[in-house]
Amino acid sequence: MRALLPLLILLAPLGATARQADSLRFIRPPYLREGDTVAIVAPAGKLPEKIDTAKIRQRFEEWGLHVRFGTCQNPDKEAYFAAPDSTRAAELQAAIDDPSVKAVIACRGGYGSVRLLPLVRLEALREHPKWIVGFSDITTLHLALRRLRIESIHGPMPAGFRLDECDEPDERDLSAESLRKALFGQTQRIELEVHPFNRPGRARGRLAGGNLTVICAANGTPEALQTDTPTILFIEEIGEFAYRIDRMMQSLARCGVLHNLRGIVVGHFTRTLGCDRFGVESPEALLDRYTRRLGIPVVYGLPAGHDDPNLALYLGRDVRLQVDEQRACIDFCPAE
Repeated sequence: MRALLPLLILLAPLGATARQADSLRFIRPPYLREGDTVAIVAPAGKLPEKIDTAKIRQRFEEWGLHVRFGTCQNPDKEAYFAAPDSTRAAELQAAIDDPSVKAVIACRGGYGSVRLLPLVRLEALREHPKWIVGFSDITTLHLALRRLRIESIHGPMPAGFRLDECDEPDERDLSAESLRKALFGQTQRIELEVHPFNRPGRARGRLAGGNLTVICAANGTPEALQTDTPTILFIEEIGEFAYRIDRMMQSLARCGVLHNLRGIVVGHFTRTLGCDRFGVESPEALLDRYTRRLGIPVVYGLPAGHDDPNLALYLGRDVRLQVDEQRACIDFCPAE
């Protein structure tokens, strides 16, 4: 027995390390296959009346998928949300719980996803994982899924698809095609052009983030972004004043998020207001004031967010970030 003691002492920390690794591992939902069913739901705003849901259905059918719609178009013209909180939550939960549904796609953003968090059981996705898809306000759900260690897709939503058959293919079609590839597991690398504000280096960590306003609104809540494990942050924004972007970056810095990051990827910062008054030439120049002092690789110009094209990204995925003077690329790592 005495001879076994050194062996037991050696095995104990190894077992603890293995358990710790298991606790950090993220669940990856199965990729879609032709014939699968997706549910299109509205966690937040309603679809505009001009959106033709039949054409949305046709687009997914062209991908070989079946579509199930929730209540996405509120008949009340004065209503902000697609339906009352209870209805939106029930439809999201039904899509999560239905074993025949393989992906749950938000029809659009707006505002309202956070109101559903007390009403839904997202932890059910740990037992029966499926892709949750969306961006903008849907960042709330992505943050909640990160806490549950479940991968999700930050990507374009049907309200932004190019649906007019007479139109020539354009950048918006690239957005939809990017979503298709992500759903079917065909996204492996994104290569980017050189940007003057890029910061060179290499890093590896799990991709997290989304809309900057929503990320900062989650500070102090159970969904607050934690960066105590290797994290690469992605941010995008639309229609914000420069001083508000500065205030949000101050928030991320003061709560420790920025200083714990392994890398940063900056997407579209669309229609930023008041740069001249704030003394910066662009939102990227403002962000550079914070990112350049961190000593980590930073990539600007990722085509993702509130502009075209809006490329789909796997959040929660272990990624490799490489930045040098010739190129920048994001590699999505294979399953662990």
